[in-house]
Order: sequence, then C-alpha cells, then structure tokens
Amino acid sequence: MKKLWILTLLFLAPCFCLAQNDEGEDVIVEDGGWFSFEAPHYEDIKRAIADSNSDYYYPKLLERLAMADTTLAEDINTMRCLYYGYVFQSDFNPYKHFDEQNEIQNILFGDTEPSKADFEKVIELAEKVIAQKPTELPMYYYRLIGYFYAYGDSDPRTTDARFRLDMLFNAIYSSGNGSREAPFHVSTVMHSYFIMSMNDLHPQHQALIFVNGRACDAFPLKENEAGVDTLFFDVTECMHFWDNSFDSDDKATTEEAGTLLELPLGTHFIIKLDEELDDEETEFKVIIMEPFDKVIDRYDNDNLFAKEGEPGTIEGFFCRSTYGTTVEEIRDNVKIVLITKSWCKDMASFDTDIRWEDGTWEMTSNDGIWPKAKGTEIWGPGYDMLKISNLRKFKQ
Repeated sequence: MKKLWILTLLFLAPCFCLAQNDEGEDVIVEDGGWFSFEAPHYEDIKRAIADSNSDYYYPKLLERLAMADTTLAEDINTMRCLYYGYVFQSDFNPYKHFDEQNEIQNILFGDTEPSKADFEKVIELAEKVIAQKPTELPMYYYRLIGYFYAYGDSDPRTTDARFRLDMLFNAIYSSGNGSREAPFHVSTVMHSYFIMSMNDLHPQHQALIFVNGRACDAFPLKENEAGVDTLFFDVTECMHFWDNSFDSDDKATTEEAGTLLELPLGTHFIIKLDEELDDEETEFKVIIMEPFDKVIDRYDNDNLFAKEGEPGTIEGFFCRSTYGTTVEEIRDNVKIVLITKSWCKDMASFDTDIRWEDGTWEMTSNDGIWPKAKGTEIWGPGYDMLKISNLRKFKQ
C-alpha cells in the first residue's frame, strides 16, 4: 500500500490527548470536549451482563453494536459492559490469532494498490473475525477502511463502521488516562499496541509491572507531539487467562514453575529461573507472554531489548523478520526467527521443536544463548509454533 494512502487514513482514527479540567482532574480531551474516566468495576460488569433483564445483558449489547444503535453513545456504561464483559465469556482468549489478519495485511500493505474488490474482501475478512470475537478492535478499523475506500465516506455503511469503532475506543478511553495511577484497561494485549499506533506513539520497549496488585504493561515512548513519556495499560485480565491456561505440570505458569514453553508465532516472552541454570533440566516461570505481530528487521533489532534485564531472566521474540531496501527484497527475505537475550550468569542450552502450519512437528537445532548476548535462530516460512524445553547450563 502506498504511503500517501496510509496517511489519508489518519483522520479516521479517534485520537486522544491528556489534560486537566477546571477542577484539576485528569481527563481525556476528545473532539474538543471533556471525557472523564474511571477504572472498570469488573464484578459489577460481570453481574450486569449476565442478567437477562438488564439493559446490559451481553447478547443485547452485541446485537445493538451489530446494528450500530446510536443510543449506545448515550450511556458509556453500555460500551464498557460490552468491551470488558468479553473477559467473562466462555470463548475469551486475548491471545488468539486469526489467519484473516494476515490476509487483510497482505491486501492492504502489498506492493500493489488495492482495488474496490480488494477492499470488499477486507470487509468480508474483518466481519468474519468480528463474528468470532466481537471486541477485536483492529478488525473494526480494517472494516472501516474497507467501507471508506470501497463506497466512500458518505455511505451509511461507512458511517456505521466509524460509529462502532468510536464506541469501542470510547470504552477503553473511559477506563483511565494512560498514567501509572490510571492506566488504560484492555481486554487484549495487542489493543495496547493498536491504540499507540493509532495515536502515533512508538514504544521503545515494554515492561510488566504491578500497581496496587494489578498487572500493567509500561511502555516508555519515543519523543512524540503529545509529550507523553510513558504509557500504561492494565492487562490483569489477560494475565488471568494465562493463569487459567497454564494449569498442567508440564507447562510454565505465572505462579508455578515448569519446564516447557510453547510459543505461537508472533509471541514476546520473558521467563525467570528460580535458581541458577543447572546441568540438568532447569525449571522457570513465565513472567511475560504476549502477542507480538510486528515483522522486525532481521539485522537491526537491538531496540527490542532493554539495556539491562532482570537477573536470571531470558527474554525472546518468536516472530517474522525481513530486511531489504525495496519492496521485492523485503518480500523475498521474510523468515521466521527466535531472537533472545539472556540475563543468566551461564550460557544456556535448550531443545527446540517447531511445528509446520499443517500441524507436523520436527526437532530443530539451536546455538544456545550466551549471557548478556543476543541470539538469533532463523527458519524459513511455513511454521506457526515453537516449543522450548530442557533448559540447562551449557556443557563444554
């Protein structure tokens, strides 16, 4: 997709800035008006959306959003219940990856200008994902792009698509101001990156911290026009999902040590050893596990890691990478990589198994990880999962 094309989309994105009202209270300024915020009360939301007699009954909210019911804008609690109520649904999975997203990105960011038929395909793919996950924020944006360029800004379908996107953004913006004391609450970690991207904010790195017992992602930002140094997102509900998912003895968990790490393609992780590396299999805990959908530069990626890490930890990214100066070079050089950096005292050895997209697993070699050194393992395209096991001290 052409750069000019991308720039014309910026006005479609609801943006925010931080300020104070006359009473000195932090607020978000949006469209020239004051926009107050309050952290979600999750237990209240859980009760409200389960009551079939309530205006906030979850199926009713989904139906109203699907219809682009403009009365949703009259009470912010309706969208708060819809967005944050997703965490209480049986199919809640904040880390689920949809193949449709890859198809959409290939259409929108390929080397040819998308046609009307391409934009209609984007709409179709986005709606397919929304049907499975009705709070998947980027898909509402992609659908808006599709309608805007396929049918024009004045088309009612474009208006409805913009309204739905605005309502979801408003729900998140109503939860905080992005500060340490009042972080934005997100139901999916990637929504943090999406919000930053939409507001032209670029993180230097990410760190998981705990504020008043809740898990928050802290993002120190590159210099920006908003003058924001660090943005904070509450990801506690996402962490609860991992706590519930990693409940067997052979899988790592945020609370219990394990010996096996399973990484879907597009994952950022940090593991922590309880003790020093042993000559035999060493147990570890997962302290960060989150999606990472970016395609990185294979040879210029030092900015992925902080200058100093926590002792006894290993950080890594299992993702796509490429390099080149032309569209053709960038496209032809796409590979899958595992990029790691260790803050352990000793060199680490480990076993790796990788899975083809058809579900077939195979063993694969690796070079281990030197202390305080970046390591890179490279595979061709066609894989979607990696297992790391038998972490141990390297033997000469």
